[in-house]
Amino acid sequence: MRRKVLQVKKTGWLIGGMLILLLLTAVLVPPSSASDEPAMVVGRIFHIEGDLLRYVPEENDWVAVVRDAPFGTEDTLFSGNRGMAELIAPNGTWVRIGNGTQIQFVALDTDLSEMDVAAGMARFYNKSSDTVIQVTSPFGYVLAYPGAAFDFYVGENSVEVDAVKGTVRFVHSATDARYDVSTGSPSILADEQQVSSGEGTVDPEWNRWNADRENFWAAKARVRGRSVEYLPPSLRDDAYALDENGRWESVPYEGASRWFWRPRVAVGWSPFTVGRWTDWYGDQTWIPAEPFGYVTHHYGNWVYVRNNWYWAPPVVNVRVGLPLLDVGFHWYPGRVSWIHTGAYVGWVPLAPRETYYSRRNWGGPHAVVVNSVNITQININVRNYAYANRAIVVNQNNFYGVNNYAKVRVSNIKPATIVNNYRAAPIINNTVINNYTTIKQRHNYTNAAVKEKPHNTVINRIQHNATIIKEGGKEKASVVQERVKGIKEGQVNREARIEAPKVTNYIVPASEVNRPKSEIRLQQKEIKTSGRPDRQEKPRQPAVPERVAPAKPAQPPQPAVRPERAAPEKPAQQEKPRQPAVPEKVAPAQPVQPPQPAVRSERAAPAKPAQQEKPRQPAEPEKVAPAQPAQPPQPAVRPERAAPEKPPQQEKPRQPAVPERVAPVKPPQPPQPAVRPERAAPEKSKETIKPPEKGAVEKPREQRPAPKQIEKPKEPKAAGKNAEKRGERKDPDKEKPNP
Repeated sequence: MRRKVLQVKKTGWLIGGMLILLLLTAVLVPPSSASDEPAMVVGRIFHIEGDLLRYVPEENDWVAVVRDAPFGTEDTLFSGNRGMAELIAPNGTWVRIGNGTQIQFVALDTDLSEMDVAAGMARFYNKSSDTVIQVTSPFGYVLAYPGAAFDFYVGENSVEVDAVKGTVRFVHSATDARYDVSTGSPSILADEQQVSSGEGTVDPEWNRWNADRENFWAAKARVRGRSVEYLPPSLRDDAYALDENGRWESVPYEGASRWFWRPRVAVGWSPFTVGRWTDWYGDQTWIPAEPFGYVTHHYGNWVYVRNNWYWAPPVVNVRVGLPLLDVGFHWYPGRVSWIHTGAYVGWVPLAPRETYYSRRNWGGPHAVVVNSVNITQININVRNYAYANRAIVVNQNNFYGVNNYAKVRVSNIKPATIVNNYRAAPIINNTVINNYTTIKQRHNYTNAAVKEKPHNTVINRIQHNATIIKEGGKEKASVVQERVKGIKEGQVNREARIEAPKVTNYIVPASEVNRPKSEIRLQQKEIKTSGRPDRQEKPRQPAVPERVAPAKPAQPPQPAVRPERAAPEKPAQQEKPRQPAVPEKVAPAQPVQPPQPAVRSERAAPAKPAQQEKPRQPAEPEKVAPAQPAQPPQPAVRPERAAPEKPPQQEKPRQPAVPERVAPVKPPQPPQPAVRPERAAPEKSKETIKPPEKGAVEKPREQRPAPKQIEKPKEPKAAGKNAEKRGERKDPDKEKPNP
């Protein structure tokens, strides 16, 4: 019996000892260690054009966000009327949103990205090898597998799904049926009751913008340097930022030579100085203002070696032959520790294995989640921080609203002062900064005022999704895929008439966000344009040559081509039609010459046939030639005295026309009037006799046979004899026997 009693006592002592050990272990172990829990996936707002707003649930308000701001589960973004943005998550999910688009992130995990588009248009790329993208809307949801991409147009009345790459699946909420959409096939158009097929066209402006973004990334990929070798796969798209702003160096650290990255910065630079702090779900999150700031301040660690700051990249797994510091691949809002005293607050960059405290679980073996219960049990000694003497200290009034703390930091603080006078705090709260929870400015990403915001009507959808996020548990991608496979395949009703998606413009002045919707005129428009405006612009370009067409009036002489006498005038028009038109305006001064009136009638009369003769309209190319006429008139008009040089041009009937056309411009020169009578000579030989009487003054000019040389360019002399037979040139005949 005693043995049994002793055994019972021993057993009780053992149990009691074990309980004491468990209690001691619970006290000694850091509170709420996050090493065993899955880390959060945080995305990055990489590019913004126009306005992009973020909804702040704590304030029930919207704030403007900037490039390199983070986004994650529960975040809601809304682009302005002229706003567009590119969003990237490290799990391979890429999202681009157009103007007037509301998107909310329901879940971001390593293998699943779930988002909700309440209104607007967005393009989704699944650039991972094992992630599944699920995008919901009021009419149904889309599932995109690795390698796929699609456009999502969500309106008040309907939704349209268009596959950009690969195949995606759309599940209609009303009929609970599945529809597959592939690249090149018609799109899916659905409303609250039925599903039909769309045109499958992509909005042209939207497609151009996406192409520009793809070209940007393609250009960056072609110029990658050494940084690709040191970064994990999910960060290699940012390798160009490191190559362009710093270099890799082999640095002795902890007894080994390791590869660290050194930025090209000014002397005295420190991490976490060029940028600003903002409150993101209770944690102070760094918003960098440097091109390399996002990757180097949210991943890896900063170390101070050889009087310089170096960045140690994160490592997914140990790689043989590449000596890197063993820093886990986790995203952090900003790996610093907080210190404060009186009206001053500061932060100390953490060394690689120092503990990071936060309100949310960001993962990693050296991260601790703080709550209202365990915060009183955390005791931190400032002396234990490796870089305590490199702390950045500012006045509390400058903690929020400053984009560069280097300009407002307190200088010349001795390390002893920090150790003796400053106290450490795991997180920022009312103890560190007075009235911290009432400072609305703590949620700002920029100091720019927001003049336009979404009407409060849009918050209904946000609250609906927030309830689902809180109540629902995380799903695995494999479970989602199996569930969708089990859904029956639907039949597209091609005869159904479904209106194209139309979106309401909910962006209103900031002062009217709470105004009743019935009192505000919210305009509605189609999300996607047909692209026809682009086609209509093209016909306008041909209209430009039509402006040159007015040169046609200069072509009336073309009808004269029929008498073959005015035909030579065409070449003149082809060379420089613009000047021929000038002589026509000057022609009124020619009534002094009797034969010219007949010429005018010929020009006016043929003008009509010239327009009627469609075969001669091809002469329109000659309309462009009008630029050439300017040259013949200048050299040839006055120097007609050098007309002997024109006989060779007479071999081409068009060139002789130059003197004939220029003739009207030279009323003072008697020889030209004589030339035009010859045109009318065949019709009225008696009238042509008079011009020679005036031409008697032109005894030196014996080249009048030239007009007939046009008919027979090879017999210029015979033309003169014919003129004698006609008796049209009596004066020249009298002059010839004199020599």
